[in-house]
Parts: sequence; structure tokens; C-alpha cells
Amino acid sequence: MGSGLKKKSNYKGLNTDFTPSKEQMEWSKYCIRNNIRISPAPTQQGLYPEEWRIEIRIGPYKRGEKPYLSPNVYTADNIWEELYNMKKYYYDKRTR
Repeated sequence: MGSGLKKKSNYKGLNTDFTPSKEQMEWSKYCIRNNIRISPAPTQQGLYPEEWRIEIRIGPYKRGEKPYLSPNVYTADNIWEELYNMKKYYYDKRTR
């Protein structure tokens, strides 16, 4: 049995200081209401992934569906900006 104390890790995951603006929240709400699911997906398995891709699923949920994956790889520092750029793309494409 251990003491319950673990060595602290420097891993921060996707917890960054990014805060979406009101406009970005509007894009996000639009995507949610219209069944456009955009989310980060790790490129490697394990507890501490360092690189991420953006996955996109359009339409109602279907069991076993395959997501569209972005060709680019992102880090925790830039994934949120790119994720909201994708949401803006679908917002602009379908509302204008």
C-alpha cells in the first residue's frame, strides 16, 4: 500500500487559459443546434496525449459512424483556436 501521494505531473492536457468570446459561443450554439459535432481527438492512445486532430461529425448520431479528421495536427496550445475556426466555417457556410 502506498501513502496516497503521487508525483505531480507537468501534463496539462487541454486545460489552457483559452476563453471563447461571445461570437465564438454563438458559432458553438449553432453547431450544437444543427447536429454538427466538432471536437478534439488525440492522435495517440494513452493517458497523456500531446498532439490532437479535430474530428467532425455531421447529422444525427449513428452507431459506428466514422468522423472526418483534420489533416493537420495541433498541440494543446493552438487546438481551441482552430476548433472555433472550424465552427465559424460551418456557421458562415450555412447561414450566409
